[in-house]
Amino acid sequence: MPTNKINRMIRRAVELSLIFLLPLSSCHKKIDWNPPEFDQQPVVNGVIKSGSPVTIKVSLAVKFTAEPTPEVDNAEVLLYVNNEYNETLEHIGEGFYQSQLIAQEGSEYRCEVTIPGYPMATCATRVPNHQNILKFEHINKAGIDEEGLTYPAVKVTFDNLPDTSVYYEIVINIFQHEDYKGSPNPFHIVDPVLLNEGLPMAVFSNELIEGSTYTMTINYQMGGASYTESTGWVTSLYPVQVELRTVSQSYYKFIKQQYLYELANSEPLLSVGVTGSYNLYSNVHNGYGILTGYSSVKSEIIDPNS
Repeated sequence: MPTNKINRMIRRAVELSLIFLLPLSSCHKKIDWNPPEFDQQPVVNGVIKSGSPVTIKVSLAVKFTAEPTPEVDNAEVLLYVNNEYNETLEHIGEGFYQSQLIAQEGSEYRCEVTIPGYPMATCATRVPNHQNILKFEHINKAGIDEEGLTYPAVKVTFDNLPDTSVYYEIVINIFQHEDYKGSPNPFHIVDPVLLNEGLPMAVFSNELIEGSTYTMTINYQMGGASYTESTGWVTSLYPVQVELRTVSQSYYKFIKQQYLYELANSEPLLSVGVTGSYNLYSNVHNGYGILTGYSSVKSEIIDPNS
């Protein structure tokens, strides 16, 4: 199993410190370093969304100095739903395997992945039931940034289960034009629930939410502005929608660690599939990777300019 993420973060901090300190040294000494022995293992990744087919990415982990190996196209991927065998997933190319089944919220999904020559890797997750958006508002001028430009915010009221641990993600969708949709990150976080998470992202638990509903305000920036002589510089606003995801605990844990990983690496993990071993949170037995899930609801689209 992967080492603890805290150890990974500490090691990464030490590596970055060395990178910045070495150029300042008056002398240099070559250090011969041989990476430790590495046992190649399967990597299994999948984000199961209610209402969509189950899709799994299968690859092989490689040691620190090796190039990523090609995706695995000869694996057997068995899918179990609520502990009952459902089907063998079909290989659709580039290491991806897909089911005929449409995932349903409230169900548990387990995969057994066998690659010739390797022990069977297993992983499981439950897709949580969705929570509803009760009200959605857009605030055109929520505050002023350091450059004197106003920034907007969304205000979302949603259901909550106060006696149950629930994990959420709020995604802001901005429709700049017909063929492009952006998702800005939170900016200048003021909500106490998000502040409690300690990261500039809208992934959070209901640990501090006491009631059956909660209203969250999320400031955001798009980075664009327009200028006229009559108004001066004005932040550009576009049609906006919010998506409320009710996510599994494994999603919550992984996505926060992924954010820290991507501070020092450019390639998103869940969006493209993992081809190497990254020592992030994993729920795969006899391998690496993550199987997780979520259900979601979307608000109406609000055009701030109207």
